[in-house]
Amino acid sequence: MKKKMIRFVVCCLMLVICAGFFPQGSKGVAYAKEGEGTEYQLRVNRAANCVTVYERDSNGEFNVPVRAFVCSTGREGHETPLGTFKTSSSYKWRLMVDGTYAQYAVRFNKGIMFHSIPYYSPSEDDMEWEQYNLLGYTASLGCVRLACADAKWIYDNCQEGTEVIVYDDAVNAGPLGKPDEIKITAENPMHTWDPTDLNKLNPWNSIRPSLYLTHGIGDGVIYLPAGATQDIIKSAVGVMNPNGIPCSAGEYDITLYGNYDLNTPGTYTVSVVGICRSGVRTEQTMKLCVAG
Repeated sequence: MKKKMIRFVVCCLMLVICAGFFPQGSKGVAYAKEGEGTEYQLRVNRAANCVTVYERDSNGEFNVPVRAFVCSTGREGHETPLGTFKTSSSYKWRLMVDGTYAQYAVRFNKGIMFHSIPYYSPSEDDMEWEQYNLLGYTASLGCVRLACADAKWIYDNCQEGTEVIVYDDAVNAGPLGKPDEIKITAENPMHTWDPTDLNKLNPWNSIRPSLYLTHGIGDGVIYLPAGATQDIIKSAVGVMNPNGIPCSAGEYDITLYGNYDLNTPGTYTVSVVGICRSGVRTEQTMKLCVAG
């Protein structure tokens, strides 16, 4: 009985000690999903501040680029380490080493993580807006900062153990290029919110555009001919302003992300990103049918 009591006390002490390793302020701790969904590889071009996401090709190699994110890697003296790593734990909110907080943090190299722009507190309306304007430039203490929606994409879609390659190529940002993000001013009443955050309380939603199919037949499918150009894509998918008025062709851009081939007939699942003149983006998952 005495030995059992000793073991019980030791176990209780171990639980208390282990609890101390979880930093104060880390909310909603979760762990990246394992063995679920599509497998990806993340390549961080440190010199270009761009992240490209890859899927496997028919030979099982990560050679199919499917998404690109603009990012901020480590500034001078705090450079993001080069090399090959694996993702591990993830956190909805994470207290950072400088006392700020980040959303959708995914660890991939000890204290180095993918995460959102920093916040003064664990609240979606308390973002360091000046840091948002540094996306595309070195700015962090070593982590890879992303717009909220992009950090959330990695948090939601990349399982634990996803390979991360950090490299330098100042000439070529990546096969999908380097996306842009809007700049925020102090005068903007919404400046403490991330414009990409889809939280229903985000005031940026009031000016967020929407997508529509210009020649839709009611099934929500994008129909394109084989070999479709960017102009043909824009003629098939349009952007409406928040008042429901279609934007003219020169007032918006459309980007298709995913594993698809416009030269090969078939049906694909794609993410469609639309950006209007205001610079605010919208995104929707759609079916793409490429006709022969």
